[in-house]
Amino acid sequence: MIVQSAFKCLWASACQNKHKVFFWLLLQHKLSTRNFLKRRNMVLPSYHYVCCNPNVEESLVHLFLECIFAHACWATIQLHVWSFDPLHSLGTFQESIGCIFLHGNHHSIMCWCIWMQCNDFIFKGFQASSNNCLAHLVILRAKARNKLAMSEWLEALCNLFVFFISFFVF
Repeated sequence: MIVQSAFKCLWASACQNKHKVFFWLLLQHKLSTRNFLKRRNMVLPSYHYVCCNPNVEESLVHLFLECIFAHACWATIQLHVWSFDPLHSLGTFQESIGCIFLHGNHHSIMCWCIWMQCNDFIFKGFQASSNNCLAHLVILRAKARNKLAMSEWLEALCNLFVFFISFFVF
């Protein structure tokens, strides 16, 4: 029932189509995690998750629910993962704010942001952070005419924060 409700809300949401397709793939367990590629007989040097714990196989459950980084990202929008069962977590999120794709589509877009942060770490060497994930979420939710200004403002704010941290730490 939860999955049917999720699909119904997903396709009715105001998300961009790429976010809808991404989350649909996630709900279908078809995102290209290392675990998925292993099940498809793709040979990789390692099937372990590289962002947090090198001894854990990269799976959807770990990537979006078990990982410390995912917990930090969910906490930025005041949602906490109490179960590693995806359907139970989805139900908990749904109970927290009603239909998971209403109220700004934050859940599907937060999954997108977590995915993008991890991919940026793997493919570009950028350090993943829950603050970057939240900033990406805010920018994605902004109206098109405001995205550039908001992006510049968030970058300046992050630079200022880094300056203050480095000033007081060193």
